[in-house]
Amino acid sequence: MNEASSRYVDRFATERLIKEKLSLVHHAPDPRGTRLDASLASLAQLPAWPAGVEETREGRRGRLCFPSAIATGHPNNDLVQCRCHYAANPRGNVVFVHGLYEDNLQLYDFFISLLNEQALDVYLLLLPYHYGRTPLSSHFSGELFWSADIHRSALAYQQAVYDLFQLTSFVQHHTGRPVAIAGFSMGGGIVLSLAARIPLDRVFAINPVCNMSELVWDSALFAPIRQDLETHGVSLQALRGHYSQLEPLNAGPIATGPQHIVLAHSLYDQINDPANYDLLARRWQLTRVLSYKAGHLNILRVPRLPMDLASFTMEAAADEHL
Repeated sequence: MNEASSRYVDRFATERLIKEKLSLVHHAPDPRGTRLDASLASLAQLPAWPAGVEETREGRRGRLCFPSAIATGHPNNDLVQCRCHYAANPRGNVVFVHGLYEDNLQLYDFFISLLNEQALDVYLLLLPYHYGRTPLSSHFSGELFWSADIHRSALAYQQAVYDLFQLTSFVQHHTGRPVAIAGFSMGGGIVLSLAARIPLDRVFAINPVCNMSELVWDSALFAPIRQDLETHGVSLQALRGHYSQLEPLNAGPIATGPQHIVLAHSLYDQINDPANYDLLARRWQLTRVLSYKAGHLNILRVPRLPMDLASFTMEAAADEHL
C-alpha cells in the first residue's frame, strides 16, 4: 500500500474500534492503585518453567496451556494459552505477542506462513483478557486488559510479561532451538518490558507501544478511556506517575544488550506517535532499527517484515554454533 492507503487503514480501524467497542463500555479507576516497578523486578525470582503445561498437536497446528503465575480471579484469563504454528523442518522458534483489542488471529496468517516457510515454529501467546482468555462478562476481546481501571490494566500488563517469560523459557527448554521473542503494537511493548528486565538473546519489537500514558492521553483511539479517567479526576500527571516504571521509554537500566534488539516500525503509523520510536532508539541506544513504508496495521502485510525477523532469528542459530 502507498502512504495514503496506509494512513486510511489506520484511521478506519481506529474509528471502528471506537464506534463498535470502546465507546460502548465505561470503566472506573480502582481506588487501590499500584505501581509495577517492584513486581516486574521480581521476574528473576519467577520459576522459569511453568507447572502443568498441557500440549496438544494436530498436524502443523497445536496449543499450549498452563496456569498463569498471576491470579486475577477470572478462570479463563488465568489459564495461559498459546497457539502453535509448526514448520515442516524447524530450525528455530519465534515466540510472538499480538496487539491490543484484537479478535481475529487471521490478521497474522500471512506473517506466520512466511515465518513457517523459513523453517521457524511460531508460538503465538494470547494476551490476558483476549481471545480464549476473555471472561464471559466482557463485551469484546481485550476490554478488561486496558481501560480506565488503572489497577486492573497494570496487573494485566504484569501478567502478560510474566506469561511471556515463562512461555519463552518453556519453548527454549522444550525444543533446544534458538528463540526470538517478537511482538506487535501492545505486544511489542510487552516484549520490550521483558527485555528491559531479563537478558534475552533476540528481541524483535514491531511498532511497539512504549509510552502508554501519553498514548492514552493523546491518541484518538483512546479518547473514550481518557474521558473515563477525567470523569474520575485522573490527570495525565497522575497517569504518568502510575505507569512510569511500566513503560519501555522509562525503563532502565536495560538488561538486554542493544545488539540483541531490533526495532521495526512503520513510517506512516497513525496509532503510535512515530517520534516515540526515535526516542526509544536513543534512550535504549538501539542501532538495529528497521523502517517500513506502511501504516501501523498493514505492516503485517509487508513481506520483508517476516523475512527480516527470520534472518534475525537465524543469527541466534549461527551464534550458537560459533
